[in-house]
Amino acid sequence: MGAAENDALVRHVFDAFARREGFALRGLFAEDAVWTVPGTGVMAGVHRGRDAIFRFLTRLPKETDGTYGSQLLDVLASEDRAAALYRARGTRHGRTLELDQLLLFRIEQGLVREVLALPSDPAAFEEFWA
Repeated sequence: MGAAENDALVRHVFDAFARREGFALRGLFAEDAVWTVPGTGVMAGVHRGRDAIFRFLTRLPKETDGTYGSQLLDVLASEDRAAALYRARGTRHGRTLELDQLLLFRIEQGLVREVLALPSDPAAFEEFWA
């Protein structure tokens, strides 16, 4: 896959998530994909496999009473990698989250293989998901 296709794939991931089209997301990830979220909060961990990633992503709105959302700001893509800068927003247990985050993607054969989430403010991220 080329950079343009990987850019489109990442944008499709964000679009499907924004529309809450979970089943559309499933087909974008390799069966053995891995999504890593740093930290110790309820959303942190290494989510292995398409089903685990799907459960992780559907849990985001549940943990925030439907307030969690992401606004894609930019995508940088190459033949096997992509980086997505986005703004995450939500409320949870009286706390508000509004911060930029980076998702680093490894892509193979048109499917997401790995994702690493990197919040711009790890302390605020931890506090929100504590």
